[in-house]
Amino acid sequence: MTPPYSHTTPLSDYIAFMLPWAHGHQLKGITDFVSAILEKQTACQAQLARCFDNQEAAAKRLSRLLHNERLDPKILADAVLLQAIHQLPGHGKIRLAIDWTIEDKQHLLVVSLIMGRRGVPIYWRAYDASVLKGRMKRYEIAVIRRAISRVAQAVGKRRVSVSADRGFADVGLFRLLSQLGIRFIIRVKSGTNVYFQNHWIHLGQIKFRGNEHHRSFGSLLYCESCPQHLWVSKSRARDAKGKWGIWHLVSNHPYDAKAASNEYGRRFGCEEGFRDAKWWLGFAKARITQSKAWSRMFALFAISLLVMNTLGSELLLVQGQRAMHLLRRVASRRRGRCELGLVSAMVSLLQRDKTLYEALCPHVTLRLEVTLANVS
Repeated sequence: MTPPYSHTTPLSDYIAFMLPWAHGHQLKGITDFVSAILEKQTACQAQLARCFDNQEAAAKRLSRLLHNERLDPKILADAVLLQAIHQLPGHGKIRLAIDWTIEDKQHLLVVSLIMGRRGVPIYWRAYDASVLKGRMKRYEIAVIRRAISRVAQAVGKRRVSVSADRGFADVGLFRLLSQLGIRFIIRVKSGTNVYFQNHWIHLGQIKFRGNEHHRSFGSLLYCESCPQHLWVSKSRARDAKGKWGIWHLVSNHPYDAKAASNEYGRRFGCEEGFRDAKWWLGFAKARITQSKAWSRMFALFAISLLVMNTLGSELLLVQGQRAMHLLRRVASRRRGRCELGLVSAMVSLLQRDKTLYEALCPHVTLRLEVTLANVS
């Protein structure tokens, strides 16, 4: 049972390369429903079933796929991670961002690959809220160790940098990343103690001097209960309402305050990845209570996002008239300022022209630090 509109041969080949251990029925099911997600942009199972001739049979087939105990969510996450590693460029910095996304009582810990201002999820774990009580930091350390170790082993630890928000400011994580030789920049809470000018003081109590927006403190002892030498800085900027927002940042690398702020700012690419998954592709519509089934559904969306970024890297993030022509198909008739991301552009293009799947190849290098061309 295949969606009548699909042009699945390159997509099938891509997924078969990613999941070499999967048997025929599993590969066909994953391929069909990834194709359906890209067509319908939803995680609603009833809407995905409408892509097929026999909707009732398709709904049952999707339910069986999501609850198939032989499809271990951990192995699916490993497969996406290994495929992303296979497609990394041979040089340049590899930035990873760590964050949680929450839907009702379900929590998803995601490691995202940051590409310019974009992010794509490449590793994850799903948990129920009840499971996380008293164990969250332990699970974070385990997930981060596995994902980052595999990336560092593949590309070299000097190329990898990690960023995370205040919820990950934990001495145990700092030690792990330093032991692995991985550079990090992490935002911390203003109430954290640092040893400054011969006494312990809340980081938030150290003021800016005059009108400065960045202040570097050099290497300080961080956390009075478990001291550790880290490079500490703080930066500030006004938001759209004119209110000051302040970042207190720590790192195991000697960034000055402005460089630390710029590097940490790239972390928000992971929010773009969440938006692509939740809103552009519709994962926010998933209503699945069983955490493993929810994780398998997210695997379909992670594969879909990797497919879109691979196609976009090959078709839109290159020099030449073809890329300009394709972008004009989705941008030229929009008036004024328009929000056009790589994923949204590729989804719009594929809805109009399924032959673009012919450019999909599991060996395409994901392009970092590249933005869509201006076609105005």
